[in-house]
Amino acid sequence: EPIIYAGRDAQSGRAIPMQDRIEALATRSLNWAKLRKKQNAEKKICITLFQFPPDKGNVGTAAYLDVFGSIYSVLNKLKEEGYTVDDIPENIEGLQKSVLEDPLASFSMADLNVAYRMPVDEYEKLCPYSKDLYENWGA
Repeated sequence: EPIIYAGRDAQSGRAIPMQDRIEALATRSLNWAKLRKKQNAEKKICITLFQFPPDKGNVGTAAYLDVFGSIYSVLNKLKEEGYTVDDIPENIEGLQKSVLEDPLASFSMADLNVAYRMPVDEYEKLCPYSKDLYENWGA
């Protein structure tokens, strides 16, 4: 992800550094260097599956692509390269079954990780530009 670390002064065209962005860039660079030195077994990796529209049985779907076959290959390659990968199913179908029949997957996406449901009228009171949203996007 790019980080903008300076802006141009409108009058002089001089670059003006943004200290918080420079610090973020430096921290990211140091973290990348630390990651490079870590053993693969110590690294944490996440694989994200596409699902749209949510809750419609579309987990891991993509036109003309073998999503679960690709993930299965990647998991085996990661294990081969020394990453800690536990419990790889015996085959692609087993991987697909383990994902699609996971008990946690039975929850509705709308109910996961929701700490508070804000009513529209409360949002409109708290959001200073809510009227602009209606003006640009409609009701």
